[in-house]
Amino acid sequence: MIPSTAKTPTKHAEFDKDLLLRIENMIRSFQKIVKDAEGQENEEALVYGLRAIVYLASMILHKRDIFDIEPWHVISAHAPLACPGEMLLRLKDYKGRPMPPYPAIMAFYNHGYTAEIDCILFLAALDQFIRNDEKQVSINISARSLRDPDFVKTTLERLEHTPLAPDEKIIIEIHESTPHLSLSKKVLALYKNLGISFAIDDVGLNMNDVMRLAEFEGLAEFVKIDRHVICSPKEQDPSPLQRVTSLVSTLMPGAVMIAEGIQNTQHALEIKQQHPSILYAQGLYLPKDRKTFALDFHNLGINKQAD
Repeated sequence: MIPSTAKTPTKHAEFDKDLLLRIENMIRSFQKIVKDAEGQENEEALVYGLRAIVYLASMILHKRDIFDIEPWHVISAHAPLACPGEMLLRLKDYKGRPMPPYPAIMAFYNHGYTAEIDCILFLAALDQFIRNDEKQVSINISARSLRDPDFVKTTLERLEHTPLAPDEKIIIEIHESTPHLSLSKKVLALYKNLGISFAIDDVGLNMNDVMRLAEFEGLAEFVKIDRHVICSPKEQDPSPLQRVTSLVSTLMPGAVMIAEGIQNTQHALEIKQQHPSILYAQGLYLPKDRKTFALDFHNLGINKQAD
């Protein structure tokens, strides 16, 4: 792998006027939704969403990172990327207190703002990627956004002006895809022509997951296995993970698998030993520092062999 120097600053490394305008327009539009919901059951959720987008704007104006990186830790010599990681939204209010992102995102998704918030977060993620030292990142979006002309046009144009060094990688991590939501393979190919890869998030064993895998056959390079499968109690079902890896290998041969929800280094080692087709481990409780995890993982493996 060719080491790269620090990223070369571009015009997007300063304030992104398009991004700020999109946030401003969304705040104005969403304020009307909140006002119309006054006294209704969903008012609290909508107010929370509005607060979140306001604080997001504040963090961007102060050039504060709005994403943390949760590494995909390498657990196999066959892993194709050395240092990938998922960009997870981490907003804070004016007092520096964390704001759980999920309720805010769902407030937007549930009220017709899926593509708008995905586009804002995608542009913000690219800006942070340019500023920071991370070289290989995944950015979450809904599959619905890939059917939105403005989202597709805006993100493709931005990606065209975000040249990647040989050791850099951007992965679009897709969630919320459903069997009835067909995606244009021509649109997906436009991203791939720019060197962008796709990951399918939260894959399990239901029919929806089978349809999602079939939809992305030959297009998605990465498959993330749902944490509920990874952490399923063995006394309830001893082999759900084996069935999922077999399903992925059948429908998407060659796809790289990532195990989500790994609890600790010991858990990661067990996954490697029992399911060698899984090449990466990701989890909230794993070390953020890749070197620390790699050393712990290596030493634990040696100790297990000695036993």
